[in-house]
Amino acid sequence: MEVNALQDVFNLQAFFMGCLVLIACVLIQAIFVLLVVSKCKRAITSLIGEHQNISAHFIFIVGIVLLLTSHLCQIYVWGLALNSYDVIPSLHKAMVYAGSTYTTVGFVSDPLPTQWQLLSVIMAVSGLFTFGWSTAVVFIISQALFPAEK
Repeated sequence: MEVNALQDVFNLQAFFMGCLVLIACVLIQAIFVLLVVSKCKRAITSLIGEHQNISAHFIFIVGIVLLLTSHLCQIYVWGLALNSYDVIPSLHKAMVYAGSTYTTVGFVSDPLPTQWQLLSVIMAVSGLFTFGWSTAVVFIISQALFPAEK
């Protein structure tokens, strides 16, 4: 298999599609982060102040589930993009590949045509960035859960 630099490596369609989906994923993450930090942190702080620790821990878990939901939505968006651009014709395979690549686990072999393989890198960067952001948010809300540990 010969790689043509102009057609394969610098596929502008793959680059722009990847960037658009990356921006969509960042916006999805921002919405969920705003929700978790504004609502969950405030609720946890209030409940800890009222010595309702079990309820505060429950809200903490709700925050974690919301962040997980954000990542699942982003994987879904990547999968839909791969399928709608007909890069991966099977929606199921597109979703599984998106999840494998977004999480950087890589348990699925790369089904992308050569000219679309740049998307794998963009998807992985998308997941790395947003998982890091979620980690920071978990740290923020855990500080509200354990104020004496600050």
